[in-house]
Amino acid sequence: MKNLNKIIAAIIFSNIVGLSSVANATESGRMIYPFGVNTVLNGIMPRPGSTQFYSYTQYYSADEFAGPDGNNVIPDFEVDVFVEAPRIMHTWEKPLGPFTVSSGAILPIVYTSSTIFGMSESDTDIGDIIVQPFNLGYVSESKTVFSYLAFDFSLPTGSYSQNSVANTGVNYASFMPSYNLTWFFKPGWELSASLVGQFNQKNDDTNYESGDVAMLDYAIGYSVTPKVQVGLQGFVLNQFSDDKLNGNTVGDGNRAKVNGIGPQIRYDFSPASGIAFKYQKEFGAENTSEGDKFWIQFSMPI
Repeated sequence: MKNLNKIIAAIIFSNIVGLSSVANATESGRMIYPFGVNTVLNGIMPRPGSTQFYSYTQYYSADEFAGPDGNNVIPDFEVDVFVEAPRIMHTWEKPLGPFTVSSGAILPIVYTSSTIFGMSESDTDIGDIIVQPFNLGYVSESKTVFSYLAFDFSLPTGSYSQNSVANTGVNYASFMPSYNLTWFFKPGWELSASLVGQFNQKNDDTNYESGDVAMLDYAIGYSVTPKVQVGLQGFVLNQFSDDKLNGNTVGDGNRAKVNGIGPQIRYDFSPASGIAFKYQKEFGAENTSEGDKFWIQFSMPI
């Protein structure tokens, strides 16, 4: 029975530690996209010929894992995740008609500490790398609307073992297209949003195929001074296809849901560099963990 509990815990935990987030049901619900991250000038890419550095730092803590009815289903569940995820993005000088073309990558470093069914483990390793080969950007003539389409891929580079409850990777690749928008709809006001899909391949080690997921990150902010913006931001996550094991649906589909919301403050050092602090309280979780996220996000040209 002890070995069986450990295997169950490993399956659960290997699918709740992500690039910048803990999430979702089992292996099938496991998020690679760091939902909740895109709440800062979502639609803006570097200018043509320039390169931008981004740093995403997140601490996540949860002591509940919700079942399909929203109630906690795992005794003695506790997880803490710390992530530092540097990102480089370059916009090429030659446009594609009215559109800019940008490319980049994200390399997360993940620390996990977990207790599940009374068993504790921790690990520090790289997570699953996200490659961003082709971002197609557009800026309106009025310079009030910025947007881009992205076609991202995650690679199974994180540590993974079926017998571990502290994996930093998921052992399968995913395709993550997104549409990202920033709209300065009134002087001093910003509305930003990112609509993201995650389409997962099968984990060949377990023959488990995670269900596909749609996510919305959003933020509305007001600049109280030319350098300081305050706002409200959050996310909505909804798994829209079933988890499958050996080609068969797992339970009732094991579909994950979770929401988050909280305050955000941003300070701009210059038009191209700044730092943001934010907090997200999760609620309404089903088949996923429910906890608290704390972020520090920084960006500057290089």
